[in-house]
Formats: sequence, structure tokens, C-alpha cells
Amino acid sequence: MKKKFEFNLQYPKPLLENELDQLISIAKSGLFSRYTGHIVDELEEELASYYQTEYAVTCTSGTAALHGCLVALDFPPGSEIITTSVADIGIVIPIMYENLVPVFADIDSETYNITAGNVEKQITSKTKAVIAVHLAGNPCDLDSLVDLCKKYKIVLIEDFSQAHGAKWDGEKVGSYGQISYGSFQQSKQITCGEGGVIVTNDKALHRRAFIGVDKAWQRHLPLEKRFYEFLAPNVRFNALQAAVLKPQLKRLDSLIERKRSIAKKLRQSIAHLSEYIRPQKIYSKSFHSYYSFPLFVIDNDFRNKMVDLLDDKYNMYCAKGYANPVPLYQCVNSLINPEKYGKKFVYSSQRYPEGTCHNAEDLLKRSFLIPFNENYSDEEVKDISNRLLSAISECIN
Repeated sequence: MKKKFEFNLQYPKPLLENELDQLISIAKSGLFSRYTGHIVDELEEELASYYQTEYAVTCTSGTAALHGCLVALDFPPGSEIITTSVADIGIVIPIMYENLVPVFADIDSETYNITAGNVEKQITSKTKAVIAVHLAGNPCDLDSLVDLCKKYKIVLIEDFSQAHGAKWDGEKVGSYGQISYGSFQQSKQITCGEGGVIVTNDKALHRRAFIGVDKAWQRHLPLEKRFYEFLAPNVRFNALQAAVLKPQLKRLDSLIERKRSIAKKLRQSIAHLSEYIRPQKIYSKSFHSYYSFPLFVIDNDFRNKMVDLLDDKYNMYCAKGYANPVPLYQCVNSLINPEKYGKKFVYSSQRYPEGTCHNAEDLLKRSFLIPFNENYSDEEVKDISNRLLSAISECIN
């Protein structure tokens, strides 16, 4: 019986033996809050340095991080935020809770990312920001998105949740937006189970983001003068999370290099079959950090046949589509049936009919994710390639 390979991004990522000391020390102290020590402050300084920004603010998830970005930006209710429909629901939750309107731009049919051309088609007088998601670790064309946002005087927000360590033109993704964010959820390149980070070079945005993940409580003032500056959630990071994450940051680059090495082998193994199957296109300025390894085939029937064959015959379970099998506007009930939510949210008059994002709908029908992580040996990577090639051959013939 062949070894079972399963698509599972939430695989174990244990700390090394020599990385446990600080975690154990904090656990023994019983002081777990970010305000009872310095480790969270130290981590934020290291994160800002890594992402090539002036400031970093940690919080409890990527969703909370985007919420913190929007709280910091303080857009008027009803403002439109343009983003991709191929993403986790965490990208629309903060938009809707801030009483803003999610607008979906279509993706490029080869990179899986939004493009400046497709974003521009969605810009209106109400547009305030674009959220560029670097899907699977593959950077968007940031040159064109930066130029577009400057042209229309709108804010660029980067989502590097799947792209820790990725670069555009030699600079870290996350450093191009006025404010950007990422996730440290279990599946990400580095993780503390759940967690998030906001990065920016803007001092005013940093101040609002910092208190915006802490109830907007004025902790810097004497207790008798403190007040809650604006409505904001409590999504603070803590010392235990920092102790888990901090040592991983030091070996993130070596982890990414291993993933890139595996991806190179996989790409080479299917390069001669580009008529039938392709990986993401990578721009010449891109440094892909490979959160996952999506593949695209010629049509939906071919995809379904191939994925079923890999599972049933070759003992290799793959995932159809991406984060979801369909775009967000076809699987998020609050977008499909907004009338159920009454007039509480201004987006309730927005509609997202079939065809809103043609490329996204098409690609999700003919894409899939294969088992992929940095712990695979070269022999296991070769085994995965061979099973993939065998399944392709059967589908072709």
C-alpha cells in the first residue's frame, strides 16, 4: 500500500528544543498579558524589521488584523473596499462589520491574483481602498496597483497572510501598502495557532491600529484620565503567543527556501504537460514564498476526474478549488441573502450575481491543491510528482 499523502495545511509545526526556554519561563511566571513583560514589544520590533516597515502591531488573527487596519483608516460608512473573491471569509467580515461595502474585482487567469486593470473597472466615487491578497504566496503586480491607487487617491492595503517572506522587486510584500496585515493561523508559514499582525510606515495609522486592537483604551494616560477613543474590539496578542512565534521568525527564510526548492521540483516535473496542467504564473519581479501549490487544468471534468483518480487509485488526497470551491459571493450567506440582515448594514443593497468575477468562477472549477509542505523529503516530493504524472497520463489517455 502506497503512503497516503493528504492535502492539509494545518500540519504540526513544533518548536525546536532550544526554542522552548522563553515559553517555559513565561508559563512558569504566570504573567501572560502583553502588558506584564516585554516579549510582545520585542516581537513587534522584529516583525517591523522583517517586513521592512516602521511599525508592527500584533493581534489575535488575520481577520482581527484587517479589522484593525480598517479601524485605523476610519472610512465613512458606505465606503467601498475592492478586493478578491478568491479568499477566506475573513477578508469580508471586517469590511461588513465596519459598515463598508465589499466590491469584488476579478482575478488574472494565470496568477490567481487581482490586477490593476480589473480593479480599475470597479472604482467609483465611493471607493476608498483596495485589498491586494498575495494568494498562495505569489505577489500581485504591486507596481501597477501602487500606481492605480495613487492615480485615484485611494489606499492600498496588502494581505500577506499567505505570503510571509514573499517579495516584489526585492522588497517584502506588506511594505508597499499604506497599511498591511497578515495571519499567523496554524496553516501559515509561521504560526502561534491563531494570531495576526498589522504593519505600516505611517505613525498616525500605527497609533490608531495599536489602540484599535485594545478597545481604543488610552493606556498611555494616567488612569483617571483614560477614555475609550472610538469603538474597537479587544483582540490583543499575549506573551505566550509571542514566545511561540518569536523563534520561528528567525528560521522563516530557511523554511521558505525549502518550500521554494520543493516547488521548483514540482514545476519541473509537469513543465512538459502545460497543455493540460499548469501552476501559478510568476512575474519576473516576484519572489514566491509558497504557502500552497495550486494547479490549473483544462476544464472542470478533467479536474474532477483527476482529483478523484489521485484519491481513489494513487492514495493522494487533493482539495478542489482554493479556500472555497466557489467565489466568496457565492458561499457567504450574508452576501447571498443580505435582506436577512435587515438595514443594519449599508452593503445590504449590494448584489453579486453569477458572472461578477468570470475568471474566478472559471478557475475555481478547474483548480486544485496538492499535498505540499516543507517537511517532505526529496524522495517524498518525487513520489508526489510521479503520482501526479500517472494520474495526468490516465486522464489524457
